[in-house]
Amino acid sequence: MTVAIGINGLGRIGRSLTRIVAAMPHPGVEIAAVNDIAPTEKLAYGLRRDSVRGSFPGTVTARGDYLVVNDHAIRAFHHERPERIPWAEHGVDVVIEATGRFRAGSTARKHITHGGARKVVISASADDPDAFLIYGANHASYDPVVHDVVSPASCGVNALTVMAKVLLDRFGLRSVNTSVILAAQGWQRVQDAAVDTSRDDPRLGRAGGESIIPHNYVVGDLVRVALPEIGEMRYSYYCVPTPIGSLAELSGQTGRPVTAEEVNRAMAEAAAGPLRGILAYDPDPTVSIDVKNNAASCLFDPSGTQATADGGVKVRGWFDNEWGFSNRLLDLACLVGERLPVGSSRVSWSVA
Repeated sequence: MTVAIGINGLGRIGRSLTRIVAAMPHPGVEIAAVNDIAPTEKLAYGLRRDSVRGSFPGTVTARGDYLVVNDHAIRAFHHERPERIPWAEHGVDVVIEATGRFRAGSTARKHITHGGARKVVISASADDPDAFLIYGANHASYDPVVHDVVSPASCGVNALTVMAKVLLDRFGLRSVNTSVILAAQGWQRVQDAAVDTSRDDPRLGRAGGESIIPHNYVVGDLVRVALPEIGEMRYSYYCVPTPIGSLAELSGQTGRPVTAEEVNRAMAEAAAGPLRGILAYDPDPTVSIDVKNNAASCLFDPSGTQATADGGVKVRGWFDNEWGFSNRLLDLACLVGERLPVGSSRVSWSVA
């Protein structure tokens, strides 16, 4: 079964999604249509040339109202509002809402009520979706009857949650503190700006390449949504001037004293077993650029593990804040798409 997806917003995440699908030998998912206010020619250029990912490993051209990616045609729309995009006309099952603008569940739902899609996955920590589903932690709780608009929260939440999941299941976990150090974001400015920074905190309008910038983002609350057994969490979050590659750290109290070796072994076993592809494990000394293009939600770093005699534990993991998260968006799109009613329309990749 192939799931036909539509992407609203061909920015950093939308372009990553397109590159990932194009590189899949047997994808099980196809991009039927995209929507972005930029002209199709500019969308094609943005896919061909990328300052972080490099040149596209194939061909991308604009042909009328289509993006042609490796000889496969994707219908390109250019509407400003979700309710104007005719997804159903091109057989879209699942829309990935990747603009960063339509994060409210009620707004994103217009892809269904007006555009004719079946499900929506919001590529952000959404406001009031039907469910927050973190792949590898609570995605099995997906209910196709009541969950039409879902969110995987954020890249940092995914990295923290998979590490917390292993600790919780193996040793118990409480009194958790988290910290996310995030690479430069698309909404940040090159120069200081007082308006149009897309956030309320004035520090987020400061030049992204010049400072470490604290961010009052409640990442811990969404980890707890996926793993409610953890209870209260405390958190900190910073944006730093690196182009790609981010870091997540988590500390807490385990149900019994553990050693660093036990923790690392548990992470390695999870990475090779039930969390394969979602959690990765690398014993080599790692810096942020080493995680570039890693498809996992979290690349666990065993050198960062600490344990105390009273059950205290601290772990850390790296993540490609665009690439890993985009892979989880596709996982989630396949999950919700595969449980659609029989008879969902399909589209081909043939050029119109």
